[in-house]
Amino acid sequence: MTSSLQRASKLNSQELQFALLKHDKDWNVVKGSRRGKLDIIAEILLFCEQQKSKTSIMYNANLNYSQLKNQINTLTFQGLLEKKVNRYTTTEKGYHFLELFAQLNDLLDDFKNLK
Repeated sequence: MTSSLQRASKLNSQELQFALLKHDKDWNVVKGSRRGKLDIIAEILLFCEQQKSKTSIMYNANLNYSQLKNQINTLTFQGLLEKKVNRYTTTEKGYHFLELFAQLNDLLDDFKNLK
């Protein structure tokens, strides 16, 4: 029970971080750069906080079916996503990835602001 409470509080801060990342991505799109693999992984893991179908993940992450299959297979193999009755949900390891991803982006933002 404590673990799920901790995860929920962490996720709230992660959602805020992710909103900032989406803002940064919109800025990057104007400059012509593309999303990185880690950005796509983070989007999928955040979206799968609650159980989601492949179709909803595909539309939310803006991936084609081939890309989606590749990402889902990789994330489930790595233990970041878990499949339950044709729906996917983020695991504890996936939430840990999101925490580290948010921290890394904070560090990169700090570095960018130094320039």
